[in-house]
Amino acid sequence: MKQDWKAVGSYGTVGLEVVLCIMLGLFVGRWLDAKLGTDPFLSVLWFFFGLGAACKAVHRAWKEMQIAAAREEREQGNPAPMFDDRKARQDERADDDRRTDSSDVVPYPDERPPAKEHDER
Repeated sequence: MKQDWKAVGSYGTVGLEVVLCIMLGLFVGRWLDAKLGTDPFLSVLWFFFGLGAACKAVHRAWKEMQIAAAREEREQGNPAPMFDDRKARQDERADDDRRTDSSDVVPYPDERPPAKEHDER
């Protein structure tokens, strides 16, 4: 359980890292624009530098998550997925369709036919 909270803490900061990278790039660009008088060019340039740093942070976290998931699968021996190829899923769907196409299956088993209002004898 402690391991789960550790993962939440380490991967939960990715959003904060993305925002900080972009904002830091934007503020550095604005500061340079104010110093050099090149308004808005350096702001835009540094915004994209920050965006690139944010993308790199997300990619790094994604790779770490994949490595951790692979390690856990090796250690805990997770079972193989139920359907590992499309052919098996298509065969399963075809079997289900054949079962429901039979005429002896009642479409709504809980529904009863409506009662006749007048019983004619």
